[in-house]
Amino acid sequence: MKILLVRPGAPNVLSFTNILDSEPLELEYLHTGLKDAGYDDMIYDYICQKKPFRQVLKGYEPDIVAITGYITQENMMKKFCRQVKKYNSQIATIVGGVHAQINTKVFYTDSIDYIARSESVDAFVEIVTYIGIEKGILDKADIINTNLIKNLSDINGLCYKTCTGEWKNNPMIPIDINGLPIPDRSFFYENRKHFRYLDLIETANIKTSLSCPYDCKFCYCTLLNHGKYRERDLNLVIEELKGIEVQNITISDDDFLVNEKRLRDFVRLVRENNIKKTYVCYGRADFIASHPDIIKELADIGFKYFLVGLEAINDDELNDYNKGTKEEHNAKAIEVINATSAQCIGLMIIGLSATKKDFDDLYNWIVRHELIHVTISIFTPIPGTQLYEEYKDKLITNKVEHWDFLHLVVEPDNISKHKFYLYYRKLILKLYKRARKAGMYEYLDLEYYKKMMSKFLLRKAYMDW
Repeated sequence: MKILLVRPGAPNVLSFTNILDSEPLELEYLHTGLKDAGYDDMIYDYICQKKPFRQVLKGYEPDIVAITGYITQENMMKKFCRQVKKYNSQIATIVGGVHAQINTKVFYTDSIDYIARSESVDAFVEIVTYIGIEKGILDKADIINTNLIKNLSDINGLCYKTCTGEWKNNPMIPIDINGLPIPDRSFFYENRKHFRYLDLIETANIKTSLSCPYDCKFCYCTLLNHGKYRERDLNLVIEELKGIEVQNITISDDDFLVNEKRLRDFVRLVRENNIKKTYVCYGRADFIASHPDIIKELADIGFKYFLVGLEAINDDELNDYNKGTKEEHNAKAIEVINATSAQCIGLMIIGLSATKKDFDDLYNWIVRHELIHVTISIFTPIPGTQLYEEYKDKLITNKVEHWDFLHLVVEPDNISKHKFYLYYRKLILKLYKRARKAGMYEYLDLEYYKKMMSKFLLRKAYMDW
């Protein structure tokens, strides 16, 4: 039996930069589970494999195609499933990933056979095993692990069609992250040159927790794993780190800086095992502000970039997002990180109520607090979140590709869309120019970036005027 594991390309205006391309860790987990079960599989990742999808289908002739993706890739995921059925209607199609987990019903289409909502690798292999048996490709007597033989109704989080064509959702049971395998990174090593984080070339991903213990209204992360935050045993984390054959590591947890004791143990274990790596992680401003000693320890063992969800520069907006932090936490977090060898990457949101003064105030706040790396997202309510429920009747677009944090999906409150995009363009270019003068982004062709970003934002400004 042959399974094709697919990650489509990202229909994002910034994808041309190729500086934030991550290892397909989710597919490598599935590959590892399939390999352990004795099944044949192949990963097709558009980031590093530019072959047309139909050509890949014809060359591999899979029995099952499984596709993952985020919200902006929804239409591409559906398109690939249609192409699969057009090529050979007998090929089974499965979709999964965080978007499918939270917004399952958007994938209720004729070309999709199964929706895998669980984070469990075992559940995915159970789906594959069921399909193989039903199609007569597998004989039950030949299956190595008989625990993989399940009825559809018994597979964790599976969504499937009944004999009447109706969709049925199995209950979602939160998984124990320690049950995830250490991934086989053969695909990553063969294509390592394609995966990077900014200036960190050949960057691998590692996951040490599932979901998030906080409840920000704009974020879907807290909904993952059926809303249950789970931390991975640090001994497993260290074992995996020791086996990764590249220097640079992105910790892909939604928030790595949660548990003070766990972080101190992590630092100790890294030192005891003499692990020399360079790290990127996400964290909250209030934790960083109140734990400068831990941040210093992390920087000392190789943490280079802390991505910090600052979101806003005033308490009213932070309260509206249910962030649980204050502006003073944001300012202190930047100060704490700047006092180490690491760098802060501030993640911020420009809200719908913004005026020209707000854009200017945001720039001045960034300069005043000596924040060099900063990403400004346009306010975007993600389907499935509390924020989306508040704004779903005010949406001005139904194009999922616009949920990339670079488009207005809700009308601004105080200025026109035209002016909003113009002010946003000016802010973004000023920030990148400032960062370049500070010695950042030397690996990026700034003139080309400015040209592409300006072209996009000006087009939006004048088309939407």
